[in-house]
This record gives sequence, structure tokens and C-alpha cells, in this order.
Amino acid sequence: MAYELNRRQWLRTSALAIAGLMAGSGLEACRKEATYPQENRGNDDLILLNNNESPFGISPNALEAMTGSMDRSNRYPHRYYSRLVDLIAERENVSPDHIILGAGSTDVMVTLIHLVESGEEILVADPTYFDFIYYANEVDRMLNKVRLNDKFEHDLEAMERQISSQTGLIYLCNPNNPVGSITPKDKLESFCGYASDQALVVVDEAYHEYVEDGAYASMIDLVKQGKNIIVTRTFSKIFGLAGLRIGYGIAPLEIIEKLNKLSRNFAPVAWLSLQAAIASYQDQAFIRTVKEKNRQVKGYLCQELEKMGILCIPSHANFVLFEIDQNARELAKDLERQKILVRPFEFFDRQWIRVSCGAKDELQAFISALAPLLEEESSSKLLF
Repeated sequence: MAYELNRRQWLRTSALAIAGLMAGSGLEACRKEATYPQENRGNDDLILLNNNESPFGISPNALEAMTGSMDRSNRYPHRYYSRLVDLIAERENVSPDHIILGAGSTDVMVTLIHLVESGEEILVADPTYFDFIYYANEVDRMLNKVRLNDKFEHDLEAMERQISSQTGLIYLCNPNNPVGSITPKDKLESFCGYASDQALVVVDEAYHEYVEDGAYASMIDLVKQGKNIIVTRTFSKIFGLAGLRIGYGIAPLEIIEKLNKLSRNFAPVAWLSLQAAIASYQDQAFIRTVKEKNRQVKGYLCQELEKMGILCIPSHANFVLFEIDQNARELAKDLERQKILVRPFEFFDRQWIRVSCGAKDELQAFISALAPLLEEESSSKLLF
């Protein structure tokens, strides 16, 4: 397959590419990058390829559940909070009291950041999920960033060397955003087993449901072993509930109890969000359909980029990251003028574009708009 060829080509060239990545990161948080003027003007015809949202809607069962529950929105959702927790606990084979819900998994992670004491540091990969970095900076937590390895995986050996008595929390995003790479299970399990004896380990599995590679595994089994680890997941991605803000964490009881003490609301997830999540979580047929559609559009996107001579990092999520030889922010603005939103990145002195896997017609529009912009830039360089 062309996508597999793309993957092999990338891995062959990544050893050379990583040399350019060693210069250091200068990227602002995704949170700040996410504000686009047109998106705030009520333009319904925008093509939104910037936030890794699912373009395939929500489960029909979720829609029915919300519609049938709207008249109960005057009641607090305690019982249904427990209902969703019980469903997750049953599927993951953990005790319900090892689960906490939040308004998105980022809500859970922000609370975790507050567990880090002043003077302690947070160990993270570079690059990784920049909203996590943003919130850590907002509360003045010290960050120790370790660059990815030449396969764009977490450099676990280098991270292990950075663990010290000052390390209060270790954050691992797998698959990693904005790269889309996974860190193999055997390496990650070994690292987490050791690291969790030194500090609290957060494994962000927001894109867990998309992964099909056998080298990947969730770290929930380590949670079951009582390790000092919390796994976070979200309903914002494959379930399509980004606008309803719901996610969860799975951890040993001691960690959950600490989080509950810092919880900002006794009912942190809205009634309708719970109804949608409960219905979505049980609709496995819908999830399989979304997963297959994502596979198809991601393959199409990578093949079209390859035709333009662009190699993208092999992604195990619902987005693709690729490098360009012009200013990413300016290119994103040019695409925005055509009502196509993508996410520009600048890290390690290189320019990158991350494109969410939209519906095929959206990606066709993106490719059609991108090609002449790249040609225009190439032509202008030839003139000088």
C-alpha cells in the first residue's frame, strides 16, 4: 500500500531528519494557537481540520439518549455519573472507585498538575500535547523536556536519566499528539514500571481507540497492579463528543482520592453529556465504523501528500503531521482565507502542519488548496 511505503520511506529518512530536530522547541500552546478569527464569526462552511475532532458525527444512540433526556436536565446527574463509571469499570476490569470523570480528559490532567508541589518538576516529551504544557506553565510548574528519539517515539532511556528526587510527575501521551506516533508496549511498560516508583506517571490515551498496531498497549494493566500510574481517556475523539466535554481517568484508589479532594464540582459532567457518553460507550458498531472511516481517509490523505513529495510521520491517531519548507503559520493563514483550518507548528527550528482526518470531501478540498500554495512558494524561491 502507498501508505505503508510512505511509512517505510519516513523511517528510512528519520535518522537524518532527527538531526534537525535537535535545535530545541519554540512552540506556543495549542490552546493559544486554536483561535482563528473566521471560526468566531459563525461561518458554517468552514472546513475544520485543526482540532482533531471526528467528522463522522455522534452515535445515533447517543443522539436518541440526549433527546429523550432533555426534560430531566433540571436534575443533578449523580446516578448517571455512577452508571458510566460502572460501564467503564466492567469493560476495563477495574473497581469503580478507581475511576474519575471530568469535563474532558484535559480536565482530569489539569487537576493532576495541581498535585505537583512547588519546587517539583514535570517530566515531558518534546514535542507532546501542548495544552498540557500550557496548563503546567499557567500554574508555574517547572518542565523538564526530553526530545523524541529518531523514530519520533518517547526517548524513554533519556527520560529515565532525567528522573530525580525533584520529579513530581511524568507525562506520556501515547499515541503522541501532535506527532501521531506510538511508543511500543514492552518499552513503555518497563519504563512506567520503574518510573512509577519514583513519581506519579500520567499516560494520556486520548487516541487509544484508533490504534491498530500490535506493538501498542494500554497501560491500564499497570494500574491494576497498583502502580503509581493514571491512564486518561476521552470521549472527544472517536466517540465524537468533543462539544459535550467528557473524559475519565483510571488510577489506584489513592490517586483518585487525591483528585476527588481537588475536584471543583460534586457533579463535574453535565447530564446530557453523561447520557451521550453512556450510549456511545456501548455502541461498538458505531465505533468500528468510525475507525474504518478514519483508516480510509488517513490513507487517502497520506497518499495525496506523497504525490506532492511530502512525507508525513506515520500516524496511529486521527491526524497527520508533515513538514513543509515554508512558514507554517503563513501557510495556515493562506488556507484559512479559503476557509480551511489546519494547525501550524514550529518546533526544533522546523515548520510543520498537522491536519485532522476530516471527511474525504474535506480532505479533497484541503489537497486542492494546498497544492498551488506549495507550488507558488517553490516558484517564488526559484525567482530569487
